[in-house]
Amino acid sequence: MTQTLTRRAFTCLLAATGALGAVPALADYPDKPIRMLVPFGAGGITDVVARAFADQLGRELKQSVIVDNRPGAGGNIAAEQLKRSAPDGYTLMLTTMGLVAVNPHTYSSLRFDPLADFTYISTVADTPHAIVVGGSVPAGSLGDLVTLARQKPQALSYGTAGYGSSPYQGLKLMESSTGASFLHVPFKSGSESVTNIMSGQVSMTLEALPVVLPHTASGKLKVLAIAAPKRHASAPDLKTTAELGYPGIRSSSVSGLIAPAGLPAEQVAKLNAAARKALNSTELKAKLFVQGSDATGSTPEQFVKQVQAEHAKWGKLLAGSPRI
Repeated sequence: MTQTLTRRAFTCLLAATGALGAVPALADYPDKPIRMLVPFGAGGITDVVARAFADQLGRELKQSVIVDNRPGAGGNIAAEQLKRSAPDGYTLMLTTMGLVAVNPHTYSSLRFDPLADFTYISTVADTPHAIVVGGSVPAGSLGDLVTLARQKPQALSYGTAGYGSSPYQGLKLMESSTGASFLHVPFKSGSESVTNIMSGQVSMTLEALPVVLPHTASGKLKVLAIAAPKRHASAPDLKTTAELGYPGIRSSSVSGLIAPAGLPAEQVAKLNAAARKALNSTELKAKLFVQGSDATGSTPEQFVKQVQAEHAKWGKLLAGSPRI
């Protein structure tokens, strides 16, 4: 897998969005339920966002959108299934940016090309992460955590939903910007990771606020900061990594709607319009806000450019790193 987004690959991306033309779609699309793959297990923030979005998207399309969790291999299992699916608009996936921009630089062998095998429809949500440690971890602040991880490399473990997942990206940025060193422990979902932190099997993670805040009162989890440049309205009292002197630590779960390559332009346009209308609805915005997420929405071309930029960034950041 090439680590740079070549002109040819970028052209493939644009073609996949339908920007370069496609076969006309059926006028009555969709006339049966749509399946939305989720590349991680139930209970994590990607799953939570997917279910809220699928419900509202189905209302806009006047058809059921059924969530189908296919976790494993950092999202690669679901991505492989999406690639094999017919480009007829009835199999979609809520991807994360990590799956399409980080996995190519993390895995030694992929059975799909995220830059050519998918149709990019619209971004969906952006969920900032909180830096969380287990109650028994001797760190009462972000500074304490960084110092401990510098003094004892690999002594602290961090859980994620797999290589390339959003928390994995966040911890890599944390290591590169602070000189800290952690031991990675991958799980199938963010919720599974959090469960293992509460039981003391893993030291820390980065995860969405609604997933971790319910467990802070018991002392099983400690939230040290939100990994963002500014505070989030859902937790206005929680200080940011930038405020605490670590502006290089930024992490969020960016999700978007994709389909197999070759989706007809008319279906791309219809799905994009429905997705953006759903994301602009007061009801969905409120549901996502409760989950600590912000509804986004974009054109297919904007989504492609975002993938291109992230792909290039992570190619540089992970250059020379061992692959799995």
